[in-house]
Amino acid sequence: MARWNKRAEAEVLAFSLATELDRLISECWDVMHDPQHEDRETGIWEATVATPTISFSDQPKWASFPKRLHYRIRALPNKIDAAVRSCANIGEYGEGPPYYGDYFQEREIRFAWIGLESCLLRQELTDKYGVEVLERGQWEPEANFRTKIMQIEQQRQTDKVAWQPPDFLRPKVDIADLEKRRADLGVALDAAQERMARAPQWM
Repeated sequence: MARWNKRAEAEVLAFSLATELDRLISECWDVMHDPQHEDRETGIWEATVATPTISFSDQPKWASFPKRLHYRIRALPNKIDAAVRSCANIGEYGEGPPYYGDYFQEREIRFAWIGLESCLLRQELTDKYGVEVLERGQWEPEANFRTKIMQIEQQRQTDKVAWQPPDFLRPKVDIADLEKRRADLGVALDAAQERMARAPQWM
């Protein structure tokens, strides 16, 4: 009877969580396809899609879920918070206005990952507890999330290979000249140490 009750509680919780996950998937997809907006006065580009959220009821019976599934679902709000903070940091210290290209790229890939995790969790609720699959027609968010992640990671790798240090970080003296200076300095230091060794020692 206890096992049956726990299973029944898990099924009820799974159905309620599936609704929240379906909504989160849609919101993450919207972020990934945010058309953005250019402010006519400042020329600065801004997001048009709100940050996704997920919330849980006050007293869900989490103990009815396996620990790993419980943790993965409960971690979603923290992942959203981490994504927001990462984007804010890049917005402040990254490329900056007017385009904020790296900010929007980070926003897209972060919420693509969260959307993908939500898809996998949603499927797990279906497999384990029989939650009905949401009919999405030709819309395949999981495939969209995977494609976006792959595109951004490839672009970042390309940018990393092509990156050149700015002029102020480049040495003003060529390597050969630096090596000669280092050798001359070594000779000078050896000569100074020899003179110190021959000098009389005064008490």
